[in-house]
Amino acid sequence: MTVLDRIKKIGERWFLTEPLLFAVYCSHEFYENDSLDVSMRTGNRKVEFAPKLLNNVSDVVLAEFLKVEMFRILLKHPYQRQPPFAMKQLLTRASNITLNDVYEVPPVVKRLMSGAELNLPSGLCFEEYYSLLKDTVMPFAPSDGRGIPNDVSEAAQGEGESCESSEFGETCANSGNSRSTQGKNDTQEKLDAQISELWEEDESACCDINGFIEIAEASNNWGSISKKLQGVIRASKKVNMDYRKMLSLFKTSVISSKRRLTRMRPNRRFGFDAMGSRYELSTNLLIAVDVSGSVTDKNLQFFFSVINRLFKYGVEKLDVLQFDSKIQGEPEPLKKARKTVKIMGRGGTSFQPAADYYCAHPEYDGLIYFTDGYAPPPKFNTKRPIDVLWVLCGKSNYNEHAKWIKRLKRNHVAYIPVSG
Repeated sequence: MTVLDRIKKIGERWFLTEPLLFAVYCSHEFYENDSLDVSMRTGNRKVEFAPKLLNNVSDVVLAEFLKVEMFRILLKHPYQRQPPFAMKQLLTRASNITLNDVYEVPPVVKRLMSGAELNLPSGLCFEEYYSLLKDTVMPFAPSDGRGIPNDVSEAAQGEGESCESSEFGETCANSGNSRSTQGKNDTQEKLDAQISELWEEDESACCDINGFIEIAEASNNWGSISKKLQGVIRASKKVNMDYRKMLSLFKTSVISSKRRLTRMRPNRRFGFDAMGSRYELSTNLLIAVDVSGSVTDKNLQFFFSVINRLFKYGVEKLDVLQFDSKIQGEPEPLKKARKTVKIMGRGGTSFQPAADYYCAHPEYDGLIYFTDGYAPPPKFNTKRPIDVLWVLCGKSNYNEHAKWIKRLKRNHVAYIPVSG
């Protein structure tokens, strides 16, 4: 019996015993991929598996591999929730740690899940584990092509030439061990990156998955899924940082001046004998970035990473305004992502100057504040409808300030999960 046949048998058993897992199983296509160096991976609405690595495992272990991938999908790790400019290998490890925290993974599978052995705080979300892992990544010198930094590689070669006649034979051996450890780390990074290689945001897939979860909630039929994991799966329906939803807040009321002729729509006066028109939505946003002293350099990096990411979702132009107790400089128009931004200010904090600027410039469709939230609420002195989104750094700031922000008319709030 092939691995695919065995997977189908597992799916058939789930039809009766694991309705939620079965629904996810049916929503994805299964493909053999013997070029993989990992047993199984998900993404792009498919599950890829390597028969060469799974032929000799028992059906029980194969079912656990499949369960792990179904849980990743239910938590939407392959389809949402990815931090700005994410490192693929760290996405995999953060996902592994999240799963290990809420599901008792059998040892034979757990040994292959990197990151599960780390002594990290429990009860955090996927994004927070990713942030913790990213904080531990150290920069390396350029590689010599074998995954070993040039400075380390050259030094090791120099020691190697003299180690036979040298009294420092032990040092030479240690250098070899260091090189071996680095090689193992490089191999693990490649494996981890391969697992999350297919991961990219897919709003349609997220909606389908949320539908499966809602059916399980309505029927209270979760199969063998534990209460703890049920809670995390439920919570995944309400991710506080959703870039697409951030943008949709400003798109619904915007009429673009971009007119495009099309044969697919009749002309109002002459019908299909003449070309009709389509008007595409565009968005003109004012971004107000808090550069006061209470906002750390690390949080500013997160803010500008998110701002850069907005270009990925169809925004053509952003005006970025830096403020502390006053507006610092002129708004800077951005038409593409920037690698570096000059930071000004670093004084006290007042949200009012940015609010006044937004109200005085009706050409903006919306305002996004990036801040830690520590200042008195602003007043928006205008009669026109406004849309304001507050993006706070960290869940603790969100918990502290979300209530007063939500009391402001047409103001919404989200947060970027960050550690420390």
